Amino acid sequence: MPTLAERDRRWNLLDQLCAEQSFDALIIAGNDYRGHKGGVRWVSDYNMHHRSAHAVKIPGRPASVVVSGNLAGARARQANWVDDYLFPGSIGEGLVEVIQKAGKVERIGIAGLGQILKVDELRALEAAFPGAELVEATHMFDQVRQERSAEEIEGLEESAYILDQCFTRLLEIARPGISEREIGAEMYRVAHLLGGEDPLFLTMYHDVLRDGTQYSSFAPPRSRVLGTHDVHTFSFEITGPMGYWTELSRMVTFARPSENQKRLAAAVTAGIGAAEKALNPGTSPADVQRAVIAAVESHGAKSTYWSGHSIGADVLEYPWVGLDVVEDDTNTGTEVIGVNNSITIHPMLIDEENGVSGYMSDTFVIEPSGARKLSEHRTAFYRISKGETHVIED
Repeated sequence: MPTLAERDRRWNLLDQLCAEQSFDALIIAGNDYRGHKGGVRWVSDYNMHHRSAHAVKIPGRPASVVVSGNLAGARARQANWVDDYLFPGSIGEGLVEVIQKAGKVERIGIAGLGQILKVDELRALEAAFPGAELVEATHMFDQVRQERSAEEIEGLEESAYILDQCFTRLLEIARPGISEREIGAEMYRVAHLLGGEDPLFLTMYHDVLRDGTQYSSFAPPRSRVLGTHDVHTFSFEITGPMGYWTELSRMVTFARPSENQKRLAAAVTAGIGAAEKALNPGTSPADVQRAVIAAVESHGAKSTYWSGHSIGADVLEYPWVGLDVVEDDTNTGTEVIGVNNSITIHPMLIDEENGVSGYMSDTFVIEPSGARKLSEHRTAFYRISKGETHVIED
């Protein structure tokens, strides 16, 4: 687990944010959805497994954690970073109790105000602190944790190692006649054995609705059985024991692929390669997006999705690569990628005319000299034939 020195580094950063923004208290809201609980763990090392929990940081004081009251029996799961755990009748009551310790309260920052904090919790804060300004602080909080410490990078490497072992196992078992569920079950098994948590294993394939609409489906493994000419595209995201996410996705097939399948795979590979070259300190995410799009389009393909995002204690963090196509646009237009940022790149491509799609992903740490890919597996289209794995060249 992260050290107490790492805890103190993070708490000091939050105190600095409070000072800069004149926050009398900062709430980091969380729930057990995979994309909404990492902030609480970043502050407290508490990994909630059910319902809701919020961390509260009052400047100059240790953090507190307010947990849903009906989880009081789960006290054994408390992390040792925080002494002040509250299990109130309602989380709103607990938030008020903690924040009252700040004395006069005029301004409260809330990371997760728009998408995580519940309405009844907001009303409890408004009633208890009627003159206080409640400020959306999600973007501010993400900026604080954007630069990873050495310990955090170790956590990223740890989860990347686990994913690499899972993919190695997939290459051993994948074959025509196996179902997506069988592959998924083995991925979950290997991940758990190596300490992986909160697994998100998805598979993708191109399909056509009855009205002729084409789409690429991303969903948990189903009973779909892989055929000789199918392309098995998986995306696996997990946290390692230290609570850091990485993501890995590849395309795997069996028989000789079609030219269009090869072209889409080559386009995805080129997009990730272009991003890797563009991911330098001081580069804007928009410029990385442009590099991905240019590489993809040079193969006659089209991106249908944003190209990536920061990844850390939460699976989706600031900054975004391709934010202009994301519905929650909090882009200030001034952000840049920095040293010790961690970024996942995942171009999603679809060719409706030829009925093929492509998707892969890699996670990178940004070093002074540029991006370092965390996976040891080559970014490529894989073919399993005659008991051997081959990389399909362009």
